[in-house]
Amino acid sequence: MVELETAYSPWEVLLVLLTIELQAGRQRAETLADRTLDLDLLLYGDLILETDFLSLPHPALDKRRFVLTPLTELNPSGKHPITKESFRDLLARLPRRPEVKKLSINLK
Repeated sequence: MVELETAYSPWEVLLVLLTIELQAGRQRAETLADRTLDLDLLLYGDLILETDFLSLPHPALDKRRFVLTPLTELNPSGKHPITKESFRDLLARLPRRPEVKKLSINLK
């Protein structure tokens, strides 16, 4: 998970993510199929947006332990922009399995 500040619009950030996926060999054959790489734009501040191509916050944000675990670590006091529920409360309601493990990588 990456948190960053940018002057790019949400559409420009999405384009960057899609370009990275394409360069990594991602092929978009089926929805929910196995993927080489899957980069999602989860939040863009508190922006709420619903279009055919981009939904913010990500529609499955509150349903995925592997998303909420690092999101809560990055922003312990964060809240879902639509429901206003804390990331901690959303995470606490999810099943404890599958377990999410933090992977540390040294890029030096």
